[in-house]
Amino acid sequence: LKTNNILFFDADEFVEIVEHYIDMGKLALAKKALELGLNQHPNYSDLNLLKAEIYIFEDKHAQAESLLLHLQKVDPQNEEIYVLQANIYSKQDKHFEAIKTLEFTLSFAVEPSEIYNLIGIEYLFMEDFEKAKETYMKCLDHNQQDFTALYNIIYCFDFLDQQKEGIAYLNQFLDKNPYCEIAWHQLGKLYFDIGEDKRALQAFDF
Repeated sequence: LKTNNILFFDADEFVEIVEHYIDMGKLALAKKALELGLNQHPNYSDLNLLKAEIYIFEDKHAQAESLLLHLQKVDPQNEEIYVLQANIYSKQDKHFEAIKTLEFTLSFAVEPSEIYNLIGIEYLFMEDFEKAKETYMKCLDHNQQDFTALYNIIYCFDFLDQQKEGIAYLNQFLDKNPYCEIAWHQLGKLYFDIGEDKRALQAFDF
């Protein structure tokens, strides 16, 4: 960029460079790197997905959707296409459409837990805490190390005043994951909330 020399990088290297600038919040540099990358690799899906992602950052939803529709025809089982489309729906407060789009990807998603996590967020936006709770449980079934999902499950139990149901769920979870300190901590808090101080202390001791 400093010398204006056009160097050749393979497509994945361009993806890493663009993602680096996006993560740093340097959108202008990300767009410059993306332009160079697409000049060298115009049909590479991951670079075009990053282009759609930048469109979404800039609230250029029509351009993003047009590009995603084209990518969908080329690579119909690329879950990232549908995740970005769901992101657009979410930004437009079309949470039900976002959920339907994400659910479609579950049959071919590489990491279903990540998709369930996104669906859970949409249900939280809709304040449907019961369905959010069920969705985060599915997320945790696929990845028992997803502690964000665990926190969100307890948040839903708490919001729904289902402390006893939350205690039963955590005890069941701890039967399979007895060394999960986050689950013991949350269990102790729930016991404390219902006045079971001795059981709360036992959980905190664990």
